[in-house]
Amino acid sequence: MSEVWLKAAAAALFLTWISILLAMRKPGPGLPAILDPKKAFASEEDSVEPEAVAAAPPYSFSKWEKLLGEEDGTCKFICENPRWEEAAEAYDVFAKSCEEKGIVFVGRERSDWISRRITAHFDDCRLMPLLWAENYHVHLVQGRSLFDLLREAAPFSIIIISVKDDGSQALNHDWQEKLCEVGVRSLTREHLRHSYINIIWKKYHNTYINLYEECSVGPLAKRYDQGDFINDFKFPMCLEVESAGYHAGNYSRIRIDGRQCSQNLRGMNIAVFDMIDSKAEGIYRVDTFITMYEDNAIYRAVPAEGEKNAS
Repeated sequence: MSEVWLKAAAAALFLTWISILLAMRKPGPGLPAILDPKKAFASEEDSVEPEAVAAAPPYSFSKWEKLLGEEDGTCKFICENPRWEEAAEAYDVFAKSCEEKGIVFVGRERSDWISRRITAHFDDCRLMPLLWAENYHVHLVQGRSLFDLLREAAPFSIIIISVKDDGSQALNHDWQEKLCEVGVRSLTREHLRHSYINIIWKKYHNTYINLYEECSVGPLAKRYDQGDFINDFKFPMCLEVESAGYHAGNYSRIRIDGRQCSQNLRGMNIAVFDMIDSKAEGIYRVDTFITMYEDNAIYRAVPAEGEKNAS
């Protein structure tokens, strides 16, 4: 009898351990199976184009060609840009032109030209922090600023701005004052790595009306359907805008009538919708974490001691 009882007790104990182990594998009551908010959000993405972003404009050497056409002999070194590979045929023409003019390419990943204190031109703004750390001064040579891009938008346009990562580090007081004139009014350097959405109605040449503008430490999202009103403004299209700063998800989305118009890159992702032609006439990005100028701007890096000697 005791032997039967022992076997029964052992079997019961075994079943109890099995049930405990199975229970430990299940999420507790009220807890989702997916704990990562990014993964949870990804599961709700549009099934048609889950990771779609607006394509960056194709790389163009037009600014370099213009610069070389006006060159006075001061451009002797140009730092390579990984994006040159996007336009192989144009690169070959550009490289040949530089060779004829005695202009030398220096590697972006190599710092020997920096240690030699060479003055060089470049068009990849991501070099700036390295150059500043090496006591270089950086000067704009060619390119439009964020202010220029907003000024050049046609009247009767809607300007949509969505920040990814950060949109304010490059702002200073002078830029803040200028940008107020074109509808960027709430964003300051105090909003480092905040989410930011701005929807601006450019009613006339010098009239910029904020339909919606907000900064937040958390993610932001705004949607307007065609025919929705804000005061006396009627939306001519369906607009969905999302922004998440570095600590809030780190993404940017601008959908106009279902089409993605954000490049989802660091800084200000911008779309300009022409209300007369009923289409997105411009898609831009300004990496306002580093600079206030468009992606294809050209700069000159000069060693600080070189400027002192020249003065």
